[in-house]
Amino acid sequence: MPGPRFEAFTDSHLDDAAKLLEERHRRQLDSGALVAEEPDFPAELEQAMADDGASGCALVEDGELRGYVVAAPQKFTNTGLTWMLAGFAGFALKGDAERTRDLYAHAADRWFKEGHTRHGLYLPASETEQIDAWFRLGFGASAMTAARKIEPEFFESQVQVRDGAPEDVEEAARLDRAMADSMRPAPSFSGREPESQESAVEDWRDTWDDDVFVHFVAELDGRLVGHLLLYKGRDGLRIPTGSIDLAAASTEPDVRGAGVGRALTAHAFNWAHQHGYRVMTIDWRMTNLLASRFWPKRGFGPTFLRMYRSIP
Repeated sequence: MPGPRFEAFTDSHLDDAAKLLEERHRRQLDSGALVAEEPDFPAELEQAMADDGASGCALVEDGELRGYVVAAPQKFTNTGLTWMLAGFAGFALKGDAERTRDLYAHAADRWFKEGHTRHGLYLPASETEQIDAWFRLGFGASAMTAARKIEPEFFESQVQVRDGAPEDVEEAARLDRAMADSMRPAPSFSGREPESQESAVEDWRDTWDDDVFVHFVAELDGRLVGHLLLYKGRDGLRIPTGSIDLAAASTEPDVRGAGVGRALTAHAFNWAHQHGYRVMTIDWRMTNLLASRFWPKRGFGPTFLRMYRSIP
């Protein structure tokens, strides 16, 4: 009986790969994860293959596609580093998770020869055997995506939350910089270069002119001490129908623990519920200790892990 065959992933594999992706996604839905209910699986894969520099590997056994991995170079603008990254549709496997390690070996050989020494992928958090297989390939969990159902929430506090406005741009920029600053030291070591206040202000200036953003600010004792930004425009495998994304949040370091984050989050949940949203999504870096502890306590459950490996 012929053994497994590993070959370059091409358009000829798309239809069968879409079926594998659908099987994986159905398992994820069955686990209770809040992800897209009826995504277009062929379209997700076609988009993955359409990215510049995309390449991957297919596992064929007994004439059947049993697994695939597809990645493309992605440059992270905040660090300037480029990863060979398999997105939310970039990997699926049927059968023994140990085959994952062979599949990666064949794909990564090409990536490494093309000069890509940083590799990453998104895995459903419910696929524990696959997570273990990638862990045994030298990958660690670098980020989490999560979601929770939106319900009204009451939180009594001295913190006052209101809608953000263009006149808050300087404070929003300052708080955003404070969040970035908190992720440069250990254990995050984000590698982000410090941003000037002027540059951050320019990044935020048009926020209130674009209706995909919803901005709230928190005040305590007459001082603006925190903010939170919602975003309406995300889609794809990880985004359920009727979702809104919690895109950014930051609290003034000297008032952390005073309930600012709780007040902002409760306000965001209540606003989203009143406006007909049913799910809120979010993501955070695993090494961001504040975020990785705060958001699960607010009811956010994992959907995907972003795995990462640097060679050597």
